[in-house]
Amino acid sequence: MATIKDVAKLAGVSPSTVSRTLTNRIFVEEETRQKVLKAVAELNYQPSSLARGLREGKTQMLAFLVPDINSLFYPMMMKSIERYATEKGYSLILCNNDEKIENEKKNIGMMGARGIDGLLCMSVEDDVRHLEEFQRERGIPVILVNRMVSEQLTSVSFDDEYGGYLMTKYLLDHGHTKIAAMFGGFGRQRFRERWMGCKRAMEEYGITDYDHYFIYDVNSIEEAFQRTKEILEGEDRPTAFFATMDILAIGIYSGISFCGCRIPDDISLVGFDNIFMAQYMVPPLTTYAPPIDDVARESMECLLAQLNDPTLIRNISLKGELIERQSVRHL
Repeated sequence: MATIKDVAKLAGVSPSTVSRTLTNRIFVEEETRQKVLKAVAELNYQPSSLARGLREGKTQMLAFLVPDINSLFYPMMMKSIERYATEKGYSLILCNNDEKIENEKKNIGMMGARGIDGLLCMSVEDDVRHLEEFQRERGIPVILVNRMVSEQLTSVSFDDEYGGYLMTKYLLDHGHTKIAAMFGGFGRQRFRERWMGCKRAMEEYGITDYDHYFIYDVNSIEEAFQRTKEILEGEDRPTAFFATMDILAIGIYSGISFCGCRIPDDISLVGFDNIFMAQYMVPPLTTYAPPIDDVARESMECLLAQLNDPTLIRNISLKGELIERQSVRHL
């Protein structure tokens, strides 16, 4: 494999001249530049991006931390982030935090030691002081992806309040007033905001006893299945469910079937996330599609902007859209 010294020898120049030519940072005479480029082509010389990064203080590497790589939702975001990072000339290191804040803190420390240029994070918890400290002490920009829980960090997120409002309004517009909205733990901002949107839609329709049907702190398919059975085995059945994560809708589908009911003939259902399985559920699930690709693109743009200007902190919230399928009946 050819080295920079081999290129310099063939071109009749010094290695530093080869370096200046290839980086385009310092003026090099055109005649000299052409000699260097010709030697590079003849020797098929491939500059070491790692060595160049060490010299310039850049590695062209980014880290992306996600709560759970086994989720059906997070890999969709990972795919988009990786595509945009590659387009911008960066390599992406993916880190799985396994829903544990201890793992998140350990991973950001490891990434800092590897010399990354920037960090994107879908934080496990709303408390992100460790990320604020990392950015402040390391001088490495941190972008919160789908989280807006810090004034010190740039955030690019989904408008969860709007999504909760839109899906609840859709059910209300179809004649449903007894809506069993199922939420994840309120320790996480996104579920609080989806609840706020759901509540706003209910109140706009003059419904004040909505909390009678709301179901809280449900975080798994099994829990969704059990809670659905409990509700449908009661006397005052809802006519519709709103799963504030599509993954919960899987448990709700099973619970409805277990109780001898059918979707949408007996019970209607909407979801949130538009995971790939939603279109293949029986019947296909009407759900909210967050703007994953837009958030990924904006996250990368914000990171690049902050690399140029560390003081540039932005908070961006983007709206998604309702995907209408066949899981809702008009009463």
